[in-house]
Amino acid sequence: MENEELSKYVARARDSLYFSGARIDTDLTRFLAVHADACEELGRQCRSAPGPLFLVGSGGSYAALQTAKYILDGLLSTSTQVLTSYELIWRQPRSLGRDAVVLLASYSGETEDTVAAARYARASGARTIAIVGLGDTTLARESDTAIVYGSSAIYEIPIVALVLFAAGLAEGTSAAEAALALRKDLHELPDVLRRTLPREEALAEQRARSLLRVQHVFVLGAGPMSPLAYKLAMSVFMENIRISATFCDSAEWRHGPAEALERLRGTFIVLLGTDPSREISERAIDFCRSQGSEVSVVYDAAAFGKLNPLLAPVVMNSHTQWLIVYSAILRGIVDLDARVFMGHHVLAAGGARWP
Repeated sequence: MENEELSKYVARARDSLYFSGARIDTDLTRFLAVHADACEELGRQCRSAPGPLFLVGSGGSYAALQTAKYILDGLLSTSTQVLTSYELIWRQPRSLGRDAVVLLASYSGETEDTVAAARYARASGARTIAIVGLGDTTLARESDTAIVYGSSAIYEIPIVALVLFAAGLAEGTSAAEAALALRKDLHELPDVLRRTLPREEALAEQRARSLLRVQHVFVLGAGPMSPLAYKLAMSVFMENIRISATFCDSAEWRHGPAEALERLRGTFIVLLGTDPSREISERAIDFCRSQGSEVSVVYDAAAFGKLNPLLAPVVMNSHTQWLIVYSAILRGIVDLDARVFMGHHVLAAGGARWP
């Protein structure tokens, strides 16, 4: 693809629904200004419910909720579980009752799995809170409360909303000071993104070209980066570039998968955090390279400067999107919003609009 044609498609991609990184600083700033107080107030309202929190979603939303849980577990004494939407129904947890709060994330508000989970939760007597991109949707209408964020930042904004919710829940507890510090850190995210994303944009084409002939990648990450590595492999590389990808936690890579390098030479992408999990991911990088595998791209949160390690994935998601945009276009996928099966009533049942 000629440079002029490539530049044309990249410029068009900035308006794509799924390329939220092109406007993430603006979207986060707007969400914090409009919704921060309401999210915290929801947390305050739920203080009287001593039961567990269930974070429920599918696809990219599930990865966002896993990231949020990582933050909430270090902040709240409340039991927090993350389940894919149908898993909530299939497990039939005994703790899902009147004291439980179920927070459900779905950009479309029409995800078959998540709508079914919301109905099951309400029938069980739990309070339901929907975090949705669009308001006039089944999930928003059928939940007790809806946070409608009106943005395509389907990974970042549910995380931010849940941290704010947790700040409200933590008021008056020993975690209140830590929650206030996290809330302050959230308001710094747009500036971090504005400062760091131009550098990533400049690197993205070269990185994408290095992967152009690759048909399978391994994506590793640990600690707070593990859910984002899962998202990158499972619902980004396969969904947007349409090549195969395997996710593995960097620590778990040593427990079996590493043996495969005795007979194959893989291509790796690794997400490095600045928390204590960093060391195990660095060891994984060194091992893969020592066995002749290509560690093509390393995303390093240390480049973000002084940033709470738990919030580094919120920034890094947009960085990885630049690689995906260039990779998709260079492979001939120039409409980033189009899907072959999802949203075409091929994978959904019962009249659901998504997937």
